[in-house]
Amino acid sequence: PSSRCVASSFKNQDPSPGKVKSCQCHSTIAFCKDGRPVDLARCSGNGEETCRAGCDRNFGLQKAFADQSSSRPSEPRSQLCVGERTFELLCTCNRKRSRVPLGSHPHQEAQEVLDRSMAQLCADPSLDGQPSVFLDCEFLENYLRWTSDGSEWLEEAYVTYVGGSKDSKYEWQATNLVRSISLFSTRPVVVMVFGDEFVPPLSWRELPNVLVYRMLPITPRVSFNFNKIRAMIGARAVVGIQLDTDQIIAPGMDSVFNGTRREITDRYPWPMLPVHWMSRDRYPGNGYEAYVFDLYKEKHTMRWNHAHPTWTFWALAFLCDLLLERYMGRSSSGQAIKAWKLQDVSRRGLMSILRAGGTSQESRAGNYQGWMIEDEDMLNVNLWRDGAAKAWCKFDLEPSLFLTRPFL
Repeated sequence: PSSRCVASSFKNQDPSPGKVKSCQCHSTIAFCKDGRPVDLARCSGNGEETCRAGCDRNFGLQKAFADQSSSRPSEPRSQLCVGERTFELLCTCNRKRSRVPLGSHPHQEAQEVLDRSMAQLCADPSLDGQPSVFLDCEFLENYLRWTSDGSEWLEEAYVTYVGGSKDSKYEWQATNLVRSISLFSTRPVVVMVFGDEFVPPLSWRELPNVLVYRMLPITPRVSFNFNKIRAMIGARAVVGIQLDTDQIIAPGMDSVFNGTRREITDRYPWPMLPVHWMSRDRYPGNGYEAYVFDLYKEKHTMRWNHAHPTWTFWALAFLCDLLLERYMGRSSSGQAIKAWKLQDVSRRGLMSILRAGGTSQESRAGNYQGWMIEDEDMLNVNLWRDGAAKAWCKFDLEPSLFLTRPFL
């Protein structure tokens, strides 16, 4: 049916003065190309637009992994997200199915570090699919803008992570974060979504620097917050800044990329965290005595740091070892792992250690420890254990600290 758009259609009251209006027929049921109804619960908003997920008859990350992780080569860029495919595999343990840099592209070095660092994660059958990363095809245009034919690594990127249901408070937090990056940065932001329940809002598609990737949910008996480590590994950023969804950035934050690139190298391959506003060391007069951290009895080489890391690809070996150790700690008698001897990097360099293989690894018990409960605890302990000694000054201030700073 058709409808004429006249004043009487609006009860002779102009609902939007000065703007051209049109009348359209509205149906409470939207249909896909195959004639079946769109599953609008999988789409952003409240039915304003249809989406790929709503018409995908093979919907689901687990199904996408089973379908796309076979031995056939990865698709050319022109064939990404063809048809109504919802998720496109970007990176997985099967190198033939991963979108790796071509020829002599400078990102080949980063890819080699990633491949060698992930080898043990990929070898464990209980972790099948955990390292795999997918593009949410609603963000294909942005992905093609920020990557190239030569390499689909990102040179510099912010990275955050989220999961959960549609229209949750975490969606709103993440929205504030990506808006701030759109306003105050010239870099992209990777939002790593875990699982296929979360639906990115329509407003994100209007922001040209937002990329949405997806990974399978983390294995049982491991805190959701270890998805932060998975996101850092899976984002494939040469230089990265990790942000939680309850943060926003301000002008000047992009300068941290240069500092990160300068400090984290082949000879210092550890992420750098800003110091925490709260000390957790035991000493007379510590006002935070209730939070003293005594679970790790060996030397603390730095003050307690806040789990908002920056990193370069040189830190991927450390991150992969940390994640594997936490996976093995799912039980009290977990399987031992082979960890890289990063204490030798100042003499040999990380790439030399990685290329030497097993002779540059040491056995590490895989059983659960109390300091493995959350990502911040484990990041601090693993940095201390390696003898790392670099941290950022506190740049990620909570609003209350910023407001009360004159009175501290």
